[in-house]
Amino acid sequence: MEWRELMSQGNGNTKILRKQLAMRRVLAATVPCLIGAIYFFGWRVLATVLFCSVVGFVVEYAFCRNRNEPVTEAVFVTAVLFALVMPPSAPWHVLAVGMVFAVMFSKEVFGGFGRNIFNPALAGRCFVYICFPVAMTGRWPASVPLSGFGALGQWSTASLDAVTSVTPMALMKEGGSIPQLAELFFGGLSGTVGVTSALLILIGGGYLFYNKTASRTTILSLIISYAIFNQILILAGVVNINNALTAVLGGGFLFGAFFMATDPISSPRTNEGKIVYGIIIAVCTTVIRNYSIFNGGLMFSILLGNMFAPIIDYAIKGYKQKKKAIGEISNER
Repeated sequence: MEWRELMSQGNGNTKILRKQLAMRRVLAATVPCLIGAIYFFGWRVLATVLFCSVVGFVVEYAFCRNRNEPVTEAVFVTAVLFALVMPPSAPWHVLAVGMVFAVMFSKEVFGGFGRNIFNPALAGRCFVYICFPVAMTGRWPASVPLSGFGALGQWSTASLDAVTSVTPMALMKEGGSIPQLAELFFGGLSGTVGVTSALLILIGGGYLFYNKTASRTTILSLIISYAIFNQILILAGVVNINNALTAVLGGGFLFGAFFMATDPISSPRTNEGKIVYGIIIAVCTTVIRNYSIFNGGLMFSILLGNMFAPIIDYAIKGYKQKKKAIGEISNER
């Protein structure tokens, strides 16, 4: 489905809000992750989502009012995705700064919805990651184990004995114990609030994959390429490299593959471009995760992929036109 068609389906604008079917599907797909985040980290997660939504709406409304346009429902997608990739105890001022940057500097300065170069949610997270390194990279509140009612009776897991823990990616990066696959799949590990359970991500991501709201080509290209590159490093004898399954299930990789890399505005629009785009992100993620000082790498990799997306489409379209022209000349002969 073409991105313009996808963005226009189900529209029914009001004076203040522009309704978007595709954005509602994405919001629906985040529900399993949001429920899981509340279960593992407490009700502060819901407050974080609501806070980010209000900040994002206010910022976008200020720009849209000047252009005499309604606010798009895409801003709520940005807010929810941003909140789900933040630490459980992220300070409110950090959340506010991140959302202002995500909406104002990642989207509105380019002209608003449909014109942004970078994924707004990831751009906002990258900005606060750089500006507030202690809050974004320190020891975070631990998740409750997967049993009983979890943290449903708590405001935040940080409020109980101030228990903190490093993330699974940090442990694996430092050569520590590798989490069990069951823990990565079902959840119960420390990390950003919405990405601790691969199962919940797959439920929501599978919904987007099934109804084609998210590009199937991008998702498959990214996941398969990343798994292959990790296995190549293992076969080459490189030490401290996670096997393909652990690498894909850990560090929020699946969340990035289904929800972030597939942003229809900031990713390529040609099928061939989506394959190349997925491979670029996979290569960058493999290098950053295994050889840089950063524990993750997917955030930077997707933003780099966003930067190359227009060039990728331009090159592929040029190649097709050139090939078509050569074919027409050959037929004339």
